[in-house]
Amino acid sequence: MRRILFFIFLVIGVDIFAQGNLQFNQVLYLSNTADNQTQWTVPAGKVWKMEAVGVASSSLNVYVNNALAFIYAGAYSNSGTSGYYRNADASPIWLPAGSVLGHACSCGNRWFSIIEFNIVP
Repeated sequence: MRRILFFIFLVIGVDIFAQGNLQFNQVLYLSNTADNQTQWTVPAGKVWKMEAVGVASSSLNVYVNNALAFIYAGAYSNSGTSGYYRNADASPIWLPAGSVLGHACSCGNRWFSIIEFNIVP
């Protein structure tokens, strides 16, 4: 009898603290070519997974909620053609609903590759 009650309370306890599931919604390609500090906000009920960052410059400051999250460092191409190439990203970054993604650089094109998920209870 104790084992049955323990099992029932365990199942109820796990169910109470469940966080919900993620459901794929869309792929986002956020880009900007002007020399400004554009910001994007994660909508309510959504989660963003930032997969990659690119910049046509030597570096890009990336901000989350107006705090410097990381500096993305590009590298100059020495292959005889002018331009920059993208370094490999270390890992994805998860942004919950309400987070503000921003960047700052006086460079040309920069972009973010993001997967958006719905939070399903």
